[in-house]
Amino acid sequence: MRRATVPPATIAGLAAALTLLLALAPAAAEPSAAGAADLEPAREAFEAGRPVEALAAARRAAAGAPTARAPLVAHAAIAEFVGELDEAATVYARLETLFPDDLAVIYRRAAFAVRVGDYDAGLALLDRLLDAHPPHVRWLFRWAPGTVQPVLFRVAPSLEHLVQIKVDVLLEKGALDEARRLARAYRLVEPGRDYCGEARTTMRGTDREATFQAFRRATLAQPDAADCIWWYGQWLTDEGYVRLGRLMVAEGTRTTRSAASKEAGARYLRIRLGGQRDVPKRAEQLLQIARQRLLRDGDADGARRLLERAVTLAPDFVRPHAYLARIAWDDGDRATALGWLEHAVEADPESWRSHRNLGRMLAALDRHPEAEGHLRRTVALFGDDVGARLALARALYAQDRLDEYVEQTRDAVRLAAVWKHDLSDVRDFLARFEKWGPAATLPPAPDPQLILGWNDD
Repeated sequence: MRRATVPPATIAGLAAALTLLLALAPAAAEPSAAGAADLEPAREAFEAGRPVEALAAARRAAAGAPTARAPLVAHAAIAEFVGELDEAATVYARLETLFPDDLAVIYRRAAFAVRVGDYDAGLALLDRLLDAHPPHVRWLFRWAPGTVQPVLFRVAPSLEHLVQIKVDVLLEKGALDEARRLARAYRLVEPGRDYCGEARTTMRGTDREATFQAFRRATLAQPDAADCIWWYGQWLTDEGYVRLGRLMVAEGTRTTRSAASKEAGARYLRIRLGGQRDVPKRAEQLLQIARQRLLRDGDADGARRLLERAVTLAPDFVRPHAYLARIAWDDGDRATALGWLEHAVEADPESWRSHRNLGRMLAALDRHPEAEGHLRRTVALFGDDVGARLALARALYAQDRLDEYVEQTRDAVRLAAVWKHDLSDVRDFLARFEKWGPAATLPPAPDPQLILGWNDD
């Protein structure tokens, strides 16, 4: 159950471009200066990486100036950031009443609507932002040919950002053809360029955001690039974007002409993305924010609360179970950790990662017969899982089933060589076993990183 890194910015991080939209017009005048100074503790705490403390300070500032724009915007934005989505919605509703035409407020409301899956409301609010531009800019944006749009975007960069958001919304809604038409019309992608080849090159580097954007461009520009569309879906899956990941994997599977790839795609959807189980946007967002609070902020208690809300919203969405299990395990609560993973395999019996996590956890507790069953199921679901095979081999060795240990270890070493993993300690132990017989210690069972699309949960 490897801790993942925080995912790169995607549609959920729309607030990063707020300054572009603030440049459209001056902010609405505050009805009172009260609350402005009170925002400084919130700002300092947020910039220092203490978002929960920042939220408490923003609440106090907003309570002290209940009709002032800045404290309310800060309160709503920080509440959204830390996953208090109901609280954020309440404050945004108040902002809408007090400042219905304020551009910054409209933008924040649009970003929030998209975050929680209210796409139509988000798009309508984005159109209002477009209408705030001067008439000649709007006319060029709507009617000028595609060759003019890059020039226009340099003059009014907020326009490109609005288009990019609309493309992302269309992708999330599953309107892939419409998203591609929009991307081509505004020259977000150029005809005749091999974006898929560029993505293949970019993925060899370490810049995760660059890789994400390269696959996104390939998906928009090259409808026949089935492999890149599929990899985009797998990349999204690893980063926690299950809904869009599922759509892209399904599209890549539909597009490919390879029967083997179609079969692999169907299996991936079944064992990695929950099959046809729906994942509400809000539940996915709670998972994403909880993941960041856990990994970025070290806030296990806050992450736990958000994950439990996600489970309540979507009981058969198994990813939150995995993180809840990890938090409990790190707290030393083994029974609760096992319970979360047992719930996960009950909710989705074909969840490869849930069986994998449960099997490795049971093995760590030396409950090898129980671990064996889940690890066998893991290998049956995804035979290229080197780490699961090594864990299964170790569980078999612990039960003196040595011929099976040798078989599973050899298979793992062979697969590792394909993916260029160095298993020298595993090979050395196997060689000593084959020469001298069983040792007093159990064999090593490292967990090498898997191929793209199978790494996190």
